[in-house]
Amino acid sequence: MRHLDDEALHALARREPDAVKYFREHLATACEACESFLATHSGPDVLDGQVDAVLLALAPPRSDAPLDEVGFARVRRRLRAPRLDTRKWGLIAGAVAAGLLAVVVVPRLRQGGTGVEVGTASQEPGVKGQVGRIALELAVVVRGADGSLRRLDPDTQVDSRDVLLLRYHATEAGTALLFQQRAGEEPQLLGPFALEAGTHDLQDPQGLSGVSLEGESGPLTLWLAASPTGLQPSVDEVKRVLVGEGERWEQGMLAVTRFDVRVRSSQNPR
Repeated sequence: MRHLDDEALHALARREPDAVKYFREHLATACEACESFLATHSGPDVLDGQVDAVLLALAPPRSDAPLDEVGFARVRRRLRAPRLDTRKWGLIAGAVAAGLLAVVVVPRLRQGGTGVEVGTASQEPGVKGQVGRIALELAVVVRGADGSLRRLDPDTQVDSRDVLLLRYHATEAGTALLFQQRAGEEPQLLGPFALEAGTHDLQDPQGLSGVSLEGESGPLTLWLAASPTGLQPSVDEVKRVLVGEGERWEQGMLAVTRFDVRVRSSQNPR
């Protein structure tokens, strides 16, 4: 089995057919060896835009993987905790691989059916053993209506026809709650998800999860709030954190990432 290395990256940059075919299939599933290489490699000739371009180019043409009928996760990064930069490239590689898979729409206000328990009251830390803290890192790739893929930067304008692919790195296993918040409104729960320690796609028992941007317009904030296994706050407690009132949870065991986008309606003139 081949894994990414300097020679493989250069072959992909040259679009060698055998290399593209092999790694398109190979990166469709998580590979610790490839992600470790991308996380630790420091060669200036394969960082930033060049690596992104190489990896994003592995996605198949739209005809190979039609995804019109499904929605995708709408999540964008603005971390309050320090970034885990050493895992950035592994996260991006995984998000690109996720673009090859079918995605299940996350219905709004979904509260059950995921195999994840949402807390109903505070559970005080330290009552039964020691509960660890959790930290998150997210990688986001946007897929356009034409099937093109590109890495998404903070505060980017997106089209309502665009879809976003999300992959996370968590330092602990736990539970995450995904919210969306429109301008002037309260956060709205999209659903709970089980998180595994390490680098994974955001998914539920039905598969890779997502939410369509269709119908959205203007500023939109998405929140991913995670707590370690055994320490699940209630939805209301998390909402209080998101609006700045849940200081104890925010400074304690709850990790929160905020992702802001500006959605341009596809009906508006460009």
